[in-house]
Amino acid sequence: MAQEQKYILLDSLTAKYKVKHYTLDTSPYGPKNTIEIYNVFSKLYGLNEGGDYIVLFSVLPNLSSKTNWEVIDYEEIKNNFFPTKEIFKKTEHRVFNVSLEKAFDISGVRLVKKIKDKYYVGKKCRIEGFYCMDYPRDMQVATKNFILNTNQPIKPINVLKEDYKRVLPNHPFPLDRENLAFHIPNVLEGTYLSNIEEKWSDVMYYFYQFCNYEDRSIDELVYIKDKGIVAGAYGDFFYSRGKRDILGGDWTKIINEPKNRLLWAEELKKEWADKEKQLENWKKGK
Repeated sequence: MAQEQKYILLDSLTAKYKVKHYTLDTSPYGPKNTIEIYNVFSKLYGLNEGGDYIVLFSVLPNLSSKTNWEVIDYEEIKNNFFPTKEIFKKTEHRVFNVSLEKAFDISGVRLVKKIKDKYYVGKKCRIEGFYCMDYPRDMQVATKNFILNTNQPIKPINVLKEDYKRVLPNHPFPLDRENLAFHIPNVLEGTYLSNIEEKWSDVMYYFYQFCNYEDRSIDELVYIKDKGIVAGAYGDFFYSRGKRDILGGDWTKIINEPKNRLLWAEELKKEWADKEKQLENWKKGK
C-alpha cells in the first residue's frame, strides 16, 4: 500500500527553527529559472553539543511549465502534515546508524508556503539532512554522503583521483562524467573538503561527494557556518540518468557542459556586492 503524501508548512518551520532562505539562478545550466533553498537549523546548532544538524529543502524548477509552485487546497492536506519537531530525526538516526520508522522519513515530504490567504506547494521538492562537525584531523570520520566535517584535510577531486588510481589502477574513476555508472565500494564513500576560501568575513567550505550516483544529493556544495548551504551543484537533476520526464519546455535549453556547476545564493552575492560598494565609497571619502 502506497504511503500517504505528507506535507510541511514553511510557517511552522520558521516559527520553531532558524531558517535561511536563498535563491539560486539556474542560468549556468541553460534554462533561466530558480531553485529556492531553505536551510533549517536544529536548536542545538552552534552550541558545541554535537547537535549541529541542517535540513535543506530545495524547491527545484519545473522545466516543463512556467511555475515551480502550485495552489493547493489546505482542507485537503490539513490532516497530512509531517510533525515539525521530527524533521531532524532521519539525520540523527543516520549518525548513530539506527533504523528509522517510515513515518519519520522526511525525504518524500512536500513543502507548502502560505501567501496571503492561499497555500502553494512546491511541484518538485528535495529534502536532505546534513550533520555539521569540526572534528580534529587526526580523527577518522566516515563522512558518507551527509556529514560536513570542516576540519578534515583538504583533498581536491584531482588529488582524490590520483589516490584512487593508485589503489585501483584498473578501475575508471567514478566521478568522471563518462564513468557515472561505475560502482563505488561502500567503504570508500565520503564527503570531501576540496577548498576553503574567505570573503568579507565569510569562511566558505567547498565540499563534494564521492558516492554512488543514486546516493548523491547535492554532489558539490559550499557551506558557511551559521549561514548554511549557500551554493550547490544540481547536476543529477539537470542530467539525470535513465528515464527522464522531458516534455519539451525548458528541458531543450539545457547546456551539456556548463562552465559553472555551482549555483550561488543571489542574496549572498548581493550582500557581498553591497560591501564592495561600501568599501569603494569609503575609499572615495563618501
